[in-house]
Amino acid sequence: MLNTVFKKLMATYFGIIIGSFLLLGLLFSQLLGNYFFDRHEKLLLEEGAKINDLVIDYMNHYITKERLDLELQSVERFLNTRIWILDKRGYIYGVSSNEKEWIGKQITAKEMVDVLKGRIIVKKGTFQETWQTPMLTVGMPILVNGQVENAIIMHSPLYEITNTIQEVHKIIWATMAISFIISAIVIYFLSKKLSQPLQSMDQAAKKLALGDFSQRVDVYTEDEIGRVTHTFNNMAEQLEKMEENRRSFISAVAHELRSPLTLIKGFVQGIVDGTVEADDQSRYLQIILKETTRLGKLISNLLDVQRMESNAYPIHPEHFDINELIRRTLLKYEEEIERRKIEMNLDFRQDTLIVLADRDGIEQVLSNLIENAMKFVDEGGSIGIRVQEKSDKAWIDIKDNGIGISKEEQQVIWNKFYKVDKARNRNKEGTGLGLHIAKQIIERHGEQIQVESELGKGTVFRFSLSLSDKQ
Repeated sequence: MLNTVFKKLMATYFGIIIGSFLLLGLLFSQLLGNYFFDRHEKLLLEEGAKINDLVIDYMNHYITKERLDLELQSVERFLNTRIWILDKRGYIYGVSSNEKEWIGKQITAKEMVDVLKGRIIVKKGTFQETWQTPMLTVGMPILVNGQVENAIIMHSPLYEITNTIQEVHKIIWATMAISFIISAIVIYFLSKKLSQPLQSMDQAAKKLALGDFSQRVDVYTEDEIGRVTHTFNNMAEQLEKMEENRRSFISAVAHELRSPLTLIKGFVQGIVDGTVEADDQSRYLQIILKETTRLGKLISNLLDVQRMESNAYPIHPEHFDINELIRRTLLKYEEEIERRKIEMNLDFRQDTLIVLADRDGIEQVLSNLIENAMKFVDEGGSIGIRVQEKSDKAWIDIKDNGIGISKEEQQVIWNKFYKVDKARNRNKEGTGLGLHIAKQIIERHGEQIQVESELGKGTVFRFSLSLSDKQ
């Protein structure tokens, strides 16, 4: 039944309101009844005190019997109350109504005995089964010189009070009914407003689970629900970006793998079929070896990217000479440098500069940046490497006089699988991952990597490293 937030809110609110209204209704009814009875009782006692004075005046012969009866009748009409005057033995000798048959009768009820003993009594209900109608009976002694000489008994029917209370009850319950309807409407829309974002998130989450990452939930409030909705939208946005990156990644990997595999397959097929001359087989095998090396490097780079994105790429800082690491890294490219007659210029401002970094990671950064420079310089071009200490950092510049990079491309060269100068297809041997990996490694060190370039004039890649305290 209560399987949604909306239903739970409605049930909770209605339960609270109904319980509150019933409690308030019963409380008001009780208080109202007590108020009217107490007020009527007080009124009878006040009028009884006045009648007391009249009876004493009558007993002292200050007023006549006719005047006393007239006053009693006036009070009866005003309060709708029967009034009896009793002597000290309990005999009725005066009545306010025309019921003269009561004159001379003795009242022996216990309450009357208490009154004749000097007590004031108040009783609700029938009186000695004289009347079936419930009455409010008030009895008061008449004292003369401190002695009980007479008593006053007043009988007021309760139906007038109960009728008044019932009318007031009707007004109270009608008001509560109207309040309940208004509250129900307000609660309905409030519950809808509170539960709508949750329902929208539920529907959007189901679509997200099915792969539709474009789902968003409208935000109308700035409260906790609004903040949860913002968080949900941010999560959906991140999932959408991850999905786009995944698709782009798979597409790029497939493209990068297809070209060398197709080439390798074609040459191997030619050698197996005998369509490749024996004299050419060695040259084709060299091409196959080169492509398999490229595939191995691509797979290695992909593994590095995956480890970085999953925060599984470790950084182990150690103290080492950055100048010596650059010399050792250049030895790997000595053959290609000599073959392409590339001029290498090393500018070490200090013979030794000790840094604190991950040696293997920085060697990979240097390799990627040097390879990148060599791809874009012509035969006989130049590459310069400068190391200098500046602002308590070691700054390494790798400069080439190659084709350069446009301002627009400088913003995206760090992206995975991005290759500069696609139109001229000069970077067909690259994987498009070298700069991305270099940037990730430097940033994991908490350092900076920058690029400065101008088309036709060359490019400078610059990164920083922390200096060691063991210089």
